[in-house]
Amino acid sequence: DIRQHITTSFPGSPGGGGSDFASFLAAGAPAFSLSSLGWSYGNYTWHTNRDTYDKIVFDDVRNNAILTAILAYMASEDSAKSSNEKSVLPINPRTGKPGEWPSPTKATRKGGLN
Repeated sequence: DIRQHITTSFPGSPGGGGSDFASFLAAGAPAFSLSSLGWSYGNYTWHTNRDTYDKIVFDDVRNNAILTAILAYMASEDSAKSSNEKSVLPINPRTGKPGEWPSPTKATRKGGLN
């Protein structure tokens, strides 16, 4: 059963990078982030000269695409709505204050103009 390999944490916490789902939550929209086994990507190949196509694990890409499609289909058929609840973030050990969710800000886009 594939469910034994899926873990969830709701409400979750904002990610440390790689996804903008926390921006959607900050604006009040339900959102979440999907992730998978990293295969030491973060500490071996990420943003180095070793970050090349030959490191792709195609079986994992295929499995992740299938899982994402299944989850999207299941969500589209579910009458229950996703929560946009935000978790209470832990105390920041450097400041002694509770962590904060990102605040929505106005985008500074210029349409490709410099």
